[in-house]
Amino acid sequence: MANRAKAKGTAWESAVADYLNEQLGQYREFWKDGDRAVRWKDPLDPDNVRRNVQEGVADIGDLGVRPFAGECKAEKSYDLASYVRQAEAEAKNSGMRFGVAYVKRPRARTEDGYAVTSIRTHAAIVKALREAGY
Repeated sequence: MANRAKAKGTAWESAVADYLNEQLGQYREFWKDGDRAVRWKDPLDPDNVRRNVQEGVADIGDLGVRPFAGECKAEKSYDLASYVRQAEAEAKNSGMRFGVAYVKRPRARTEDGYAVTSIRTHAAIVKALREAGY
């Protein structure tokens, strides 16, 4: 990639997707040791976290993390309001229930980055979890 910022963003998207898939049990054991093409336990599982291909004018987010539309940000300075606004718009565009911004924390591991939502979205998540019996 010619654009360094774009390469950094793409690397962050891939790191977040890989981390979430691993933690959510979507990848095979020892997936890092083999061919990435066969990393999935079930390649057709709708719960697999995937990087989205952007098509048309209605952005659907960088990651599909059902029931979330995920927007990944790896920037020097943070604009949380903009990130959350973008994630919520992308959730609407993609038909997902929630929007979340995955924000890279400088010089930290992927799992130490930030998952940012509005308090409105957080309340909706808590409500959905409680309705599901949690």
